[in-house]
Amino acid sequence: KLTDINDWEEVLTFPDLDALDWEASGKANADYLNTPQLNQLALLDGFWERLISLMDVENAAIALIDEDQEDALHSFFDKYADFMIDYVRHAKAVYDLDCILIHDDWGHQKGGFFSLDTAMEKIVPYYKRLTDAVHEMGMLFELHSCGLNEALVPAYIAAGFDWWAPQPINNVDMLSEKYKDYPFYFACQTIGLAPDASEEEQIRVATAWFEKYKDRHVISSFMDATPLVMNTIYKLSREYYCGA
Repeated sequence: KLTDINDWEEVLTFPDLDALDWEASGKANADYLNTPQLNQLALLDGFWERLISLMDVENAAIALIDEDQEDALHSFFDKYADFMIDYVRHAKAVYDLDCILIHDDWGHQKGGFFSLDTAMEKIVPYYKRLTDAVHEMGMLFELHSCGLNEALVPAYIAAGFDWWAPQPINNVDMLSEKYKDYPFYFACQTIGLAPDASEEEQIRVATAWFEKYKDRHVISSFMDATPLVMNTIYKLSREYYCGA
């Protein structure tokens, strides 16, 4: 749709959220959301991914650093933040939500698509508006962001996210130690369990994982764990954190 973000006000339109039948949607999903588990709403286009979807990667990357597009980029992100906050408020009013998840892949297999300075200046202020609004509504905020984004973690923290589930190419050991004093969590996606592991081995692996991370901000989000592994970590966590 765009090659120059300066044209966004002439080219783009935003949906009228008030025109949607939120009440009917809330009633239709009431039974599904009636669960003791955490209910999470996924937003599939974060600020960088939305820019990509409108401009493609090359033009979007240029827009982040082109002085001639700077003012328009800020005005677009400001408008998009307004829209996303309005969307979340509508959703929270009719759905029993506990958490918001947003997709915004900031990197590739070798590093970030942009520098930390660029993220802090061009993207973080608008995310902070969104995360502040989500927290004011009593919800948590998870970031999904693929890529080798270790250098961009300070931006995630400044943006106000509660946690990030990094791909295994990121060094969770290093990150969880470096940022253990910050109110930010890393969700670990793999525990390294062999498919044919015995019950004894499953308990050993789960116990070792817990002991390694119990004093850091790391939570389990495993793709390779068994119920026994998860139950073991849960039991150890209750005993350690709650004395129960």
